[in-house]
Order: sequence, then C-alpha cells, then structure tokens
Amino acid sequence: MKMTADCKTADHESSTNGDVQSTTFQNDDHANQPRNPHTMGKKINEYQALMSLIKGNIGTGILSMPVVIRYAGLWTGFTMIIASGILSTYLMHVLLRTANAVQQRHNWDRSKMDYAETAFLVLKYGPERLRKLKGKLKHTVNGFLILTQVGTCCVYTLFITENIRYFLVSFFPYLTLNVYLVGFIVCLILILMNFKSSMRVVTYLSGLANVCTAIGMILIFVYLFTSGLHSIYEFPAITNFNGLLIAFSIVMFSFEGISLVLPLQSKMIDPTRYGLPFGVLTTGMIIVICMNVAVGFYGFLKFGEESEGSITLNIPQVPYWFAPVKPLFIIAMFVSYLLQYYVPAQIFSRLMEKLTCHRDASDRRRYINLKLMRIGMVIFSYAAAVSIPRLDLLLSLIGSLAGSTLAFILPATLEIIFLWSDRQQISWFWLTVFTKHIIFISIGLLSCFGGLIATIIQIIKAFHSK
Repeated sequence: MKMTADCKTADHESSTNGDVQSTTFQNDDHANQPRNPHTMGKKINEYQALMSLIKGNIGTGILSMPVVIRYAGLWTGFTMIIASGILSTYLMHVLLRTANAVQQRHNWDRSKMDYAETAFLVLKYGPERLRKLKGKLKHTVNGFLILTQVGTCCVYTLFITENIRYFLVSFFPYLTLNVYLVGFIVCLILILMNFKSSMRVVTYLSGLANVCTAIGMILIFVYLFTSGLHSIYEFPAITNFNGLLIAFSIVMFSFEGISLVLPLQSKMIDPTRYGLPFGVLTTGMIIVICMNVAVGFYGFLKFGEESEGSITLNIPQVPYWFAPVKPLFIIAMFVSYLLQYYVPAQIFSRLMEKLTCHRDASDRRRYINLKLMRIGMVIFSYAAAVSIPRLDLLLSLIGSLAGSTLAFILPATLEIIFLWSDRQQISWFWLTVFTKHIIFISIGLLSCFGGLIATIIQIIKAFHSK
C-alpha cells in the first residue's frame, strides 16, 4: 500500500520517556533496543541483579513445563529442559563475551551495549562485505525483540482468559463461558488499565505481582508433593518428532530472557562480577533451570497426559486452600502484561511521530491517535490470543519464531563474525568456534522452521477437532 502524501514519513530522533528508552528504527550508532523497565534507573548490586535475572526468566513459560514433557516424553522432555537451559546459558555467555570484547576493543560506552547495539557494532567493525548490513541487522534484532514482547502480551491475554474461565466454571459448573467472551472482557479490563496506569504505578504494582507469583509457586509445589504422583514407568520415554519440535519451541519461549543479559550487566555497580564462572548470570540461570525442571517433571508425574498449557489450569479448587493459585497468577499476569506492553507502546508512539499527519496534528488529535494506537495494541493481543485458543501452541509459535533466533542463531552468528578477522591467531578456530557455532545455528534453524511447521500443523488439527 502506498502512503498518502500528507502521511509521508519524516526523520525523527529517538527520545526518552519516563524510565524506558524507546527505539525508533534509525540507521545510526545510538538507537538502542527497547529497554526492560526492571533494568533502568540507579545502579544495582549483585543480589538485585540476580533477582531481576530470575524474575525476567520466570513467567508463563515455567508454568508450561509439564506440557513440554507431555509432548516430548518423560525422560526426553526432562533431558530437553536441562540441555536447552544449559545451551541457552552458554549462548548468553557468548553474547556477553562478544559485547564486552567489542566494548573494550573500541572503547564503547558500556551503558549502550544492549543486544541490538552489539549486533550493530559487530558488523560495523567486522568484515568489509558485511558492514553495509549493520543497520538492517540492528533493525532485525529489534524486530525480534518487539515480536517477543508483543507475543508475550498475547500469551498473557490468553493465560488470564483461560485461568478466569477455568476458575469460574469450577465454582459455577452451570455457567457456559467460551474463550471469546471471557477474552473480550479481559480485553476491556486491559484497555481501562492501560488508560489509567502510569509506568510509575505499574512499577510499584510489580512488587505485588512478585509476591503473588512466589505464593502461587509455593502452593503449586505443596499440591504436587502432597497429592500423590504417578510412577515414572507409566509414561513413555519419548514420543514423536513433531512432539519434540513443539516441546523444544515451548522451552525456547521459557528461556527467552537473553534480552536482559546485557542491560543487567550495564546496571551493576561492579559489572565484572556478572559473567564470572559462578557469577550472577550462571547462578541465576542454574536456579531458573532447576525450577523449570522441577515444575515440568513433578507436574507431569502428577497430571500425565492431562497436562494443560499451564499447570495452573490443572490445579483443582478443592481443597480450598489451593483455590487462590489461579487468582494469584491472574493478578501477576495483569501486571506483567502492563510491563511488557509499555515498551512496544512507546516504540509505536515514536514511529507515529514519523507520520506528518500525526506530527502536525493538534494536541487533542495527537492524544486521540495515541490512545487509539494503545487500544489497537490491546485488541490485537486479544485477537491473536483467541485465534489460537491453546496456550501451549501459542507459546510454541512465539518460541519457534523469536526464541530460537534470539537465543541460538544470533549469538552464535555474532561471535563467528566478530572473531573472523582473528581466525588465524585462534587455535583450532574451525573446530572450537566455527563448527561449534554452526551446530548451534543449525539447532536454532531446526527449531525455528521445524517448530513453526509442527506448531501450525497442530493448530490446524486443533481447529478441525472442535
């Protein structure tokens, strides 16, 4: 579609609003990727960085671990979660190592060394043939990061919808509630919350969300360990290839916290403590992996083939002291939605400034345009969520598209490019660097394309079975 003359684009510099610096898609050295609200502000110590890292890697993904094992098989899924966590942690270190090397070699400002900026600088100072692609790669990285955040908003919308529906039906069995009706009500609530909530208020509410998540996780483990588990011999060790692809894609969604790695380091009082062998990054990811494995393994041993897209959907309301599990996570995800929503909303508001018809409009019209944009984003997350009304398949779809690229393909590719000019000085470069990273890239591509195809096939089957 051609853009009308009065709506043509114009250059506009990126700016900072509140605590979150947004990205406009410009081809310069200083346009950064969207920042996570948790990583902005004053310097943080090791404990605060550790808590932020754990919090950034624990969300709806960890609650879906039982369904990962259902798709993959008991021992295959168990091994897959551990192996994927270890590989993701290693590739986080690869990205961190590459960013630090670029920063030290070219005396770059560490505070600007986020994911997209690292990709930009690796190509800027890399092989001559690739330098012209630096801007395109930066936009690509930012695009995948935005896709992850918008996709996560869609996941939160469906998560809230399904948990409200299950919660109400369990207490009022005579109610007939479908996902579209409940999702529409959730959509209206989210629109109102986005109109009324400032980022400062949402940041304070995130403390409440953390408490709700912690209590909810404790209740889940109490239920799992007190209600009896099935024998490990009752379940298959492995399922089928399509199941493995979907399972791996869901795991990729769960370990998508790689975008936090560099901003967290730049905010630490002593950044050198971050990437040590048993520093903040490794310690935090070990805790995250153990929690994912525990929820997945024991959750599957409890619910088996009946494991839902989120373990909260399996937790019963009786005994009544387990009834708060769903409401606790519903509250947490409402707040998490606002946090995830904030960054892409700021980005799109900056992009709107490039449109002459918006930039030259009256203040009242500009205000209305921005509100309509925000409403449109919430409606989009609702439409995307209810169009794939299976939480496990929505997780797999986003994980296969964005998770595999950000967690596997790009870190490995960036280190190959960065070390390419020094390959003659690196012992066994073709084995220790090139071949190893080609394997990681191949795993990422298999997950991306294979997982995407397998998920789409499963989505089609789900619609046909209705």
